[in-house]
Amino acid sequence: MNRRMFVTTALGAIAVTASGSRSAMAEELEYKMALELEQQTGGQAAPKKELAPMPAKPTLVDFFNLRFTTSNHCLQSATRALKNGFPEETILACLLHDTVLTMIKPDHGHWGENLYAPYVPEKISWAIKYHQALRFYPDPANGYEYPEMYIRMFGKDYKPEPYLEEEYKFAKAHKWYMEARMITMNDEYSFDPKAKPTIDPFLDIIGKHFKQPKEGLGWDNSPSAHMWRTIINPNRPL
Repeated sequence: MNRRMFVTTALGAIAVTASGSRSAMAEELEYKMALELEQQTGGQAAPKKELAPMPAKPTLVDFFNLRFTTSNHCLQSATRALKNGFPEETILACLLHDTVLTMIKPDHGHWGENLYAPYVPEKISWAIKYHQALRFYPDPANGYEYPEMYIRMFGKDYKPEPYLEEEYKFAKAHKWYMEARMITMNDEYSFDPKAKPTIDPFLDIIGKHFKQPKEGLGWDNSPSAHMWRTIINPNRPL
């Protein structure tokens, strides 16, 4: 993706409608980058006449193959974590961290936590939630530099919104801080349009750490079942 062109064109319109919310611009940028990546690599965001039908009892792998519009980016993030020798739970967090962008963009960390909390260890859903705020705060000691594209977008003096500042402070002092930080370390650097990762290397990790409901995602009456149904049928009128 030509980030400079996107920043100077599309985000200009977003800034007007977002009432100056620069974090909203960051959400939009990340979504657009992941979406364009899918289009370039022929993923779920590529133009299609209609959505492919889902199995009666869909699994997480089915969503990666048939619904998630950010699957390539998430697979790249998890692949990076796998190659760098991160723990399995961290690899799974990287695999899942931006998939909820298929359904919603604002506060995607919070929505991601809601989507996955019934199915993964609490540490994983917690990390997904707080990676959203940690993106804005460098941690050079742990290998995370402030993204250069944010400097171009917001300027050197940008300060995140107060709620993000509070979430960062809370996460920084938490025992699971590094879980969320490790997502950011494998996030902003995973937009290679030439990469075509697959879900196959992660099947064992999913099997060990993801609680697949026997009824199928969306049909198990969990607190987030409605979210999975929305992803299954995003165009349902009622």
